[in-house]
Amino acid sequence: MTGSIRKQIKQAFPALVIVLLMIIVAALVSPSFRNAYNLRNIAAQVAVLAVVAIAQCCVLFIGGIDMSVSSIISISTIMMALYSAETVYGIIISIFFAVGIGALTGAVNGIGVVKFQIPAMIITISTQAFLKGLCLILMPSSGGRVNPNFTAFMKTRIGILNIAVILAILLYVISFLVLHYTRFGRNVYAIGNGEKYAEQSGIKVKKNIVIVYILSGMIAAVAGVLLSARISTGNPLVGDSYAMDSVTAAVVGGVSMNGGIGSVIGALFGAIILTLVNNIMNNIGISPYYQYIAKGLILVLSLMIFQIKRKERR
Repeated sequence: MTGSIRKQIKQAFPALVIVLLMIIVAALVSPSFRNAYNLRNIAAQVAVLAVVAIAQCCVLFIGGIDMSVSSIISISTIMMALYSAETVYGIIISIFFAVGIGALTGAVNGIGVVKFQIPAMIITISTQAFLKGLCLILMPSSGGRVNPNFTAFMKTRIGILNIAVILAILLYVISFLVLHYTRFGRNVYAIGNGEKYAEQSGIKVKKNIVIVYILSGMIAAVAGVLLSARISTGNPLVGDSYAMDSVTAAVVGGVSMNGGIGSVIGALFGAIILTLVNNIMNNIGISPYYQYIAKGLILVLSLMIFQIKRKERR
């Protein structure tokens, strides 16, 4: 098992090298990159994307994909803006609603995949569209107010890290341990390497797939809660970029879209790379529109490299 863990983590090594090179170059070229405010900003931006990348990783490990994470994030910010503002109980209720919607969406996705044999891309885009419509009905434009005590707590700093970043790190530790050191985690990787063989090994494939999609929805909702603390309002469109960004972060970090290969550690490095790309381009005054081009190129190149590696292994 130890050898298998090392093999999966090894997939993240190229992403780690890229992160280190980007930080060194950016620190040398741009003095503003090194200031504490910018570093705190990078950490805060990484936190949300990194958490969504965990959700996406879980699904990619079984050979699926979850495009609904974007709308789950948006509706989670709306739940926080609508119901958290009054009391501590409001915060608890709004988080419960957000995570509950994420879990329900994940259950629909999982059942659609295993029961009705709907391709993961199709069912998750469908639930994404449904939730997006619901978001726009509940809040046609950005508005509402997230509980100020909650936002203040999540922004409390310990060095360059705030509470939201620390919670994201904690979630990574838990995810890493669950995926690499539990039976459930081994089942996830086994399913990704071949559902037929996993079923022959006694693994309840359909049950585990549904659980993975539910977990993906719940983790995406947590990302939405963290994001709501950063923007302090609800926004029906704020999650739109996170679907593709989470896939890109995972793939750049060495996670295979065919399933069974990679680690959440790689997704973390991938999230850092994408955030650094945005931050560096902003610092040197490049239009945000070009950031989409840059991220698209990164994803295409990563997929090409992964396919080349697969052919070499054969």
